[in-house]
Amino acid sequence: MNAQELVSSLATRIGLSGLSLAETGACSVIFEEDEVVFEDNNQKLFVFAEIGPAAGRETLYADLLDANHLGHGTAYGSIGLDRQRDVFTLCRVVELPCEYEQFEEQLALFINVLRHWKKQLSEL
Repeated sequence: MNAQELVSSLATRIGLSGLSLAETGACSVIFEEDEVVFEDNNQKLFVFAEIGPAAGRETLYADLLDANHLGHGTAYGSIGLDRQRDVFTLCRVVELPCEYEQFEEQLALFINVLRHWKKQLSEL
């Protein structure tokens, strides 16, 4: 499936009518309190979310880098720092075409990892 087909199938699965990628190739979905952005870019679907504020959390940098190492603490995603907004982010790339079941598994892992790191930030 291509990016549009994956997003449309996701919308059907979770009961959102009319969800599709905008002309820019992006859209977002809120899963409970977690906004996840999907962006189609050259046969890759970027799955992106904000983890939380970075300011004052320098003590967590070593843990974040360790999690990034070989993707073992990010479900093969990547944690980054958006300096403009001063927030940590989580991103995962889905190679296209992709079967929907595989996409849903990757998305579930992504959301679990996102929630884990949000909890880590909130406990500081």
